[in-house]
Amino acid sequence: MKKAVHFGAGKIGRGFIAELLHDSGYEIIFADVVDALVDLVNEKHEYPLFLIDHNYEEKRIDHVVAYSSVKEPEKVIEAIGEAEVITTSVMATNLPKIAPLLAKGLKQRLADGKGKTTVMACENAIMGTDILKKAMIDIGVITEEELDAIGVYPNTAVDRMVFDGVHNGKKGIEIGDAYELAIERGKLLDPDSEPIKGGEYVDDLEMFLQRKIYMINCGHALSGYFGQVNGYEIVQDALRDPEIQKEVRAAVKESAAALEKKYGFTHESLMEYMETMMIRRFLTPGVADSIFRVSREPIRKISPNDRIMGPAYQCEEFGLENRHLLKGVACALKFTNPEDEQAVELQNYIAENGVGAAISKYTGLEENSRMYHVILEEYSRLG
Repeated sequence: MKKAVHFGAGKIGRGFIAELLHDSGYEIIFADVVDALVDLVNEKHEYPLFLIDHNYEEKRIDHVVAYSSVKEPEKVIEAIGEAEVITTSVMATNLPKIAPLLAKGLKQRLADGKGKTTVMACENAIMGTDILKKAMIDIGVITEEELDAIGVYPNTAVDRMVFDGVHNGKKGIEIGDAYELAIERGKLLDPDSEPIKGGEYVDDLEMFLQRKIYMINCGHALSGYFGQVNGYEIVQDALRDPEIQKEVRAAVKESAAALEKKYGFTHESLMEYMETMMIRRFLTPGVADSIFRVSREPIRKISPNDRIMGPAYQCEEFGLENRHLLKGVACALKFTNPEDEQAVELQNYIAENGVGAAISKYTGLEENSRMYHVILEEYSRLG
């Protein structure tokens, strides 16, 4: 069998990327730092997925093995030398942490005279593979020229809901049918190839990345922020509240209007995308997502280029309405979770410096700008 190395054996790794790799005919070698996940994969060298949209029918993912990136780096390096595809799902902030081992593996692959491989960071980030490639270069183990000699590095846009689940006495991962994996066609070894079946191969990835982050991620985060200020703990419960769903829809439609203006998406396609990938999917019966999890790291999520302020800035640029997005930022500024470092930092900063200073510091808005005042006004209304 052809081989694929995947960094990250968590729910997204096993329940999303590995499922597509499995269906594409690969033997999958996971690399992870968590011993429990490595042991879980190696216990039977297969694991169950439960298909939410098919009455939780079981699907087996086999031909899998896992190695510890910490305890068995030599095995990971060897696997990198044999892999046709190398993918990640470790969270974007952890890409620099896996870069050293991946760089060593690619350096060894080059020394061994192997052919080029395809490396793709499948993260919830804009141009994640570029981030990973830069991290490898910055380490100094391998040069950019050597990286280009041994691999290609398409960026991706990814999205899928996955959950832990127990069915028929078995622990596994619940997955929905709806997902998104957009891959840069022009950076493939062969632009006509499909290294991962089920992916969407596109010429302009940026527009698909922004569509995903500025609509799906935006709507998900806002459901959490609107939800918490209204006393909810579960995102789906919040989104079933007609008033909150109305607010979330209005904000995502503002994002969609900017995307339509910037990239030429049709209005109809964006509305269908919102209904399929956000509303219907988030409200799948039996799905329950903690607001603490969905709304975590609020500082990152209200930063200038991220899921809420990013589209708000685009709307402002095009002269489009963005009040619902800015109201979402105000709700995010209210987010509290004592176990979330960013939430704690944000609330401490507001307590010490005032919300106005926090708006400037974390959203990039100039004091006394129009959007600044809208957020301040909405924040005051929240009480």
